[in-house]
Amino acid sequence: MTPRDCITENMAAAMDEKMSENVSNQLDSLHSNLKLVTEQLKEGESRRQPQDDFNLPTFWERLGATFKVMSHEATKMCLMFSKPPVPSEEESKSLIEGVEKSVLAMVSTFCSLPKDQGMTLRKSVQLSVMSVVDELQDLVNQIIKNVGKGSSAQLFATGSVWECCDHFSRLPKDNKEAVLLIIRNTSSLVQDALQEIEEARDNDAGITSLDQLQIEDSEHPDNREQCWTESDKALMAPCLGLVKATKACLKKISGAVKTCGKCDTLERIAQLDDTADVVNQTSPHVDDTVLSLYPPMDHSAVRTNALALSGVLKNALDMAKSSHFTSEADSSWLQFLQNAVDHNIDKVRNLTQDHNSS
Repeated sequence: MTPRDCITENMAAAMDEKMSENVSNQLDSLHSNLKLVTEQLKEGESRRQPQDDFNLPTFWERLGATFKVMSHEATKMCLMFSKPPVPSEEESKSLIEGVEKSVLAMVSTFCSLPKDQGMTLRKSVQLSVMSVVDELQDLVNQIIKNVGKGSSAQLFATGSVWECCDHFSRLPKDNKEAVLLIIRNTSSLVQDALQEIEEARDNDAGITSLDQLQIEDSEHPDNREQCWTESDKALMAPCLGLVKATKACLKKISGAVKTCGKCDTLERIAQLDDTADVVNQTSPHVDDTVLSLYPPMDHSAVRTNALALSGVLKNALDMAKSSHFTSEADSSWLQFLQNAVDHNIDKVRNLTQDHNSS
């Protein structure tokens, strides 16, 4: 190789390195912009004034189109940076501009969804848009780590963007569907909590002999603290009754919303949002109640948590009773569940009467 050839080759390598550096800077800028978008989305508020001619089906059509474009842009980015050579500065700039325009279109379309269409629906769409931006941000991060080389992590990140975009088809399309989804997810969480504590109780029931218990205690001194006493078991029964009443409340409210819930007026949409709000409170209170039942059991804490759960259930039933999706025909199950809650919480009070001062 002649000296001239060496100089030419070195100059080319330097130019490639400079180009790679510029492309990396472009990707860094894109990553920062996506992070900013995520932060703005987390605020959840839109300063845009609602359109008088807003049309929900048209909104879904437009949003769906932006999700498809976003999936396509992620694929282009993955392919362009999957192997050498690194895209030119102009190619990279064009690609990144396309990605940024796609993100802007998706976010802008989301922001056009008025709050009066339902805050539960809006939250559902917000989370879906945020997930796409978050996964896209991860894809850009993986590309930055291996510019022009590609990696399995890069392919995985691209697949995650696709998955989030594909989730669009499963989004609830109005506030009624969004509230039903909240109830269904909450019911699943309550069922899981109930199943775990019942399995723990049934396993504990295997130690029924006093002699057996004494043997276990002599071998493992901490065992006594890990077993329920007879008074613990007596208190557990009405608490589990409250959890089962929670399941029944969610099931009956879900059925009423599914059958009679409507999104044809602002008042009815707001009632559905109020229902979602109180339903969202049930699972944490069920968790608190169930966790306080595990040994060693603090009866005072159990009482406090059970009372809080019963308050949420009464609120949910009162709200359902005064809503548009229940009628006189629903009064029987509403009253039955109210009685079930009262019956179980009265038992809890009686069994923890030594803690009335708390």
